[in-house]
Amino acid sequence: MFIGCASDGEQSSGNSINVNKRPSCFNASSINDYEVLDRGNLIVYGRPRKRAYHLQISPRSLDLGGSDMISFRSWTGRVCGYAGDELIIPNDAFQPRYSIVSVEELDETGLYNLMVQFGKAEPLEEIEPEVTGEPEISRELDSEDEKRND
Repeated sequence: MFIGCASDGEQSSGNSINVNKRPSCFNASSINDYEVLDRGNLIVYGRPRKRAYHLQISPRSLDLGGSDMISFRSWTGRVCGYAGDELIIPNDAFQPRYSIVSVEELDETGLYNLMVQFGKAEPLEEIEPEVTGEPEISRELDSEDEKRND
């Protein structure tokens, strides 16, 4: 089964992944947009657009080569990152194929964190922890504690 979608996504660099994600699957026919994060990671958007999935591919050499279309090949029509699931970049001469290693559905926070991690969004606010030296412990003594200590 071959399904396609278009995007104006661009590439950037970023290697580590550290967001709250849950393993998932999506129907290949429900994807209508995507964004490339780097040569081994992309986000695909379903219907409604708030349904986002993080895909990791192998080999890590994703190159759209000017193409704005992607398609998927899956034996069941559902893409889950199982053996045989592929991302295909259709063009006239050659159709590069990439194994889909993992598919993870992103909630709103996970999507935002992933976009920040790959430089596609700005962090809301960076908060530096206040460092004041050693911690101080204080306790008020009541009258009975004072009598015991005398």
